Amino acid sequence: MKPLPPGKEIFGDWKESPLWARDLAAPGDPAGALPVLPDQVLFLIAASAPVTGRLRDLSPGGRDRLFVVEAGSAALLRLSGALELGFPEVADAVLLGMRHALLEEMFESFRPGLESGVRRLVFAEGGCEPVMVRCHERIPGRIVTDLREAPVSGAARSFWYESQVKALLALLCFVPSDATGEFFCSRQKRLAISRVTKARAFLESHLEETLDLQAMAAAVGCSPFYLSRTFSATTGMTISQYVRKLRIEKAADLLVTGRYNVSEAAVEVGYQSLSHFSKAFQQVKGCLPSKYEAA
Repeated sequence: MKPLPPGKEIFGDWKESPLWARDLAAPGDPAGALPVLPDQVLFLIAASAPVTGRLRDLSPGGRDRLFVVEAGSAALLRLSGALELGFPEVADAVLLGMRHALLEEMFESFRPGLESGVRRLVFAEGGCEPVMVRCHERIPGRIVTDLREAPVSGAARSFWYESQVKALLALLCFVPSDATGEFFCSRQKRLAISRVTKARAFLESHLEETLDLQAMAAAVGCSPFYLSRTFSATTGMTISQYVRKLRIEKAADLLVTGRYNVSEAAVEVGYQSLSHFSKAFQQVKGCLPSKYEAA
């Protein structure tokens, strides 16, 4: 019979849920251990006393490795390989797990303000050693208590836990400095402008092709979600609206040369449907392409 996971479930399923937490202060199987999942980032938060964690290497010839998290601190782990995480003793601690992709998406637009160790752990390859972070005073007390004793029930619990996790991440993972805050804001603006400029260049060079948000985000160097949000905030229009405007402006230029009819101009800028092209043209230019051509 396999040992049970350590502690007691607070919310979520450690194997299936993108976000979950377990209370290690609750008695459990002394031999309990969690197999390390390669797509997860773990947060071990020690409340009132130090916590000893044990990483067991399940590969042939592998050895156990112990690490200690001091009271009022947290260890962040992003591990790979055949490993199990266990705890030799019941501890006043909470273990939080998140899918790496979810955390990466949440932090994408906030990279400059993150603690350096957190930034490396989330956006680099991760490693075998835990990243130790000192907790804000509210985490071991109020937030850990609220995670253990949610004041809401039913459908509101999931919403509540998500808000508490975001509060925890905000207090745990960022550099708490006014000067850094100013630097962070200005750098964020520069980074956003740079990425939108790259996105525009990508769109102009792939104007006749079907919009591929994944490919564009990869070329720009950020997630599709972040790129869509940043592009809209910077330009005042969605990526799709911007592509439509670019295509129609180019089509209009082709029509006025007299060398292209409406159908040819539509195909030249990536439209396969003449009716879709005519509708888009009228929305952008205020008249049908046939009238524009005649003018």
